[in-house]
Amino acid sequence: MKQKIIKKLEKLNEETFQLYDSLSSLGEKELHDTSYGWSIIQVFNHLKMAEFGSVMYMKKKMKAGSEIPDFNVISSIRYFFIKGLLLSSLKWKAPSVVASPKGDHSLSEIMNEWKKIRELTKSYIEDYPEDLLGKAVYKHPLAGRLDLAHAIDSFILHQRHHVHQVSRIRKKINR
Repeated sequence: MKQKIIKKLEKLNEETFQLYDSLSSLGEKELHDTSYGWSIIQVFNHLKMAEFGSVMYMKKKMKAGSEIPDFNVISSIRYFFIKGLLLSSLKWKAPSVVASPKGDHSLSEIMNEWKKIRELTKSYIEDYPEDLLGKAVYKHPLAGRLDLAHAIDSFILHQRHHVHQVSRIRKKINR
């Protein structure tokens, strides 16, 4: 089971670097342009911060061990609903904890930090106890309590959702 979750993380990495590579033709001015809301840099920083906060939360939550609630049918239904929202191009405000990402870094700096977070995430998954895989170790801001596999799925969906945002920004800056 953990191997399937690691495969999901690898897919997330692949999609992240495809998005990163697609921005190679943009200059710093375009990457930092906030004329239309968040800049592309802020979007990347938001995604990085959200993942880091999520992994740190799960690491802390692991200390509860078998006392962590099980991933249940209600959580599954809520997740299915949120999955639909994240796959859409609808816009809504980010949770306050990550609502105002900084835009003062370069894209390469953010990517270097993000790589380290992904290594931390992979290590976390590898060390995750098999007997806790069905536990709701992650608290999604909208879907509620999710297990580890659904947490990684939510990272993928979250990133894909923001690909729409990056596309909108690129269109507005004519790139």
